Amino acid sequence: MQTQTSNTLYNAIMEAGGKDRPPMLAPGNYVQWKSRIKRYIDTKPNHELIHYCLKNPPYKYTWADKEVPATKGSSVTTTERYMENYKNVSQDIRDQLNA
Repeated sequence: MQTQTSNTLYNAIMEAGGKDRPPMLAPGNYVQWKSRIKRYIDTKPNHELIHYCLKNPPYKYTWADKEVPATKGSSVTTTERYMENYKNVSQDIRDQLNA
């Protein structure tokens, strides 16, 4: 027998269209969506490559710190965090990734 809270939660999910999209906060409930995505990938011409990239990501994102002026023209600096990606890494790292 379901409790009142679970009935309310179920009704809220159904009103929000919960059957049409994956659950957002329940990581254990992705089995159905995982299989749907795999079946979709299998219809693509390069499905082997896509599956390989999902299992072995080509690049792991990292955070880096950069010194920036606190205000324009000021000598005082502050540290700003940004995510490193291919676009903003040095040319040496790009050459390694392209090899």
